Amino acid sequence: MKNFKKIFFIIKTIVFKDFIEEIKSKEIFISIISYSTLVLVVVATTSSVNKSTEFFSTIFWISISFSIILGINKSMSKEFENRGIELLLTAPIDKELIIISKFISNFIFINLSSLFILLFNTVILNYDLFEIQFLLLVLIVNLGFSIIGTITFLLFSKVRGKEILSPMLFIPLISPLLMGGSILTNQIIQNDIKNISWFGLIIAYDLLFFLVGLLISNIIFEE
Repeated sequence: MKNFKKIFFIIKTIVFKDFIEEIKSKEIFISIISYSTLVLVVVATTSSVNKSTEFFSTIFWISISFSIILGINKSMSKEFENRGIELLLTAPIDKELIIISKFISNFIFINLSSLFILLFNTVILNYDLFEIQFLLLVLIVNLGFSIIGTITFLLFSKVRGKEILSPMLFIPLISPLLMGGSILTNQIIQNDIKNISWFGLIIAYDLLFFLVGLLISNIIFEE
């Protein structure tokens, strides 16, 4: 029980530190929200997105995924620039706890940004997606985005051109999430969820990369 309390305290402290820093700078929120809304505005004014739920579903998740990798890269880059990661690595805590904390921090940032994007989407594109099924879908897909985005950045953190290499690995890895998110979004809009197993597949995919992140945490943070 004491170990659990210690683990919870360490994770809470790191996440709280990240949250306070983001509240001060607002760089991640601005990056994610501005890029996603810009893409949706362009699509809304240059296409028949309002007449095609399938097209909207695809564009919605693609815009969010691209903006999220920009936001995560900015978040993690700031950690390295401020030597925050170095200080964490010198502290007497497990590397697995560091990567779990980063998963949670990015997950929180992504979900808060997604809330603003959904509000904007309701006003501009007139799709009311504030339903339990869709909010659950956003949570589990964003969880996968945050885990995979954190892992891909850290893998290339010490490589020149990491801002390019990280998205090149991130996009293929999240393809199943984009596919599941697009299919379920289309079905939710039409009030006809034909295959609920997509929810289970997305959760399983998230869990798989969560375990992968823990298993390779020593390699990721290796000097």
